[in-house]
Amino acid sequence: MPEIIFTIFRKWFTNHALLYRYGAERERYSFSSHRGKGGVNMKPSDFQKTIQCQFDCLLKKVTKGIVLNYQKELSRRSKRESLFCELPELVIDKLGTWDEYGTDSTTFSVCGIDIRVLDDKLAAALKKLPEKKRSILLMYYFLEMSDTEIGELFHMTRNASHKSRTGSLDKIRKMLEEEKPSHE
Repeated sequence: MPEIIFTIFRKWFTNHALLYRYGAERERYSFSSHRGKGGVNMKPSDFQKTIQCQFDCLLKKVTKGIVLNYQKELSRRSKRESLFCELPELVIDKLGTWDEYGTDSTTFSVCGIDIRVLDDKLAAALKKLPEKKRSILLMYYFLEMSDTEIGELFHMTRNASHKSRTGSLDKIRKMLEEEKPSHE
């Protein structure tokens, strides 16, 4: 195999001057053209040393180029890419998609606005409340209205709106606690 490579190399690069002779001068390589039985190992000619050194030089240049290209690629990747495990949760949430179906939530209509409640237990507890108390809770927590604004809509005082909301929350809390299985 090396003899074929040297032959090809000799055809392409025989017209070049001797660039590096350090390998042959230090007698690192043995240049033997005879590999058969018997015979005497002859020392290589200057022409063979020249070809060997040119080939050696070319291989080193190619290898160095490959290593440099690999290092450039690694640095480019490290600048432009980041590990998936190092991404913040906000970015990961933006990458994914969630399918939302109408059957996955319960919708309540308050002041002409549809409010979707995803938790089935909470939705069932809200359905058990009277319409007015349910609307007060939904306006406060989902529409972010103040007690004063809610009181104005229902023609009641801020204090009455607050009491209605806290009383409704207590009822919902009791309903949800009753549904929890006891771990005894």
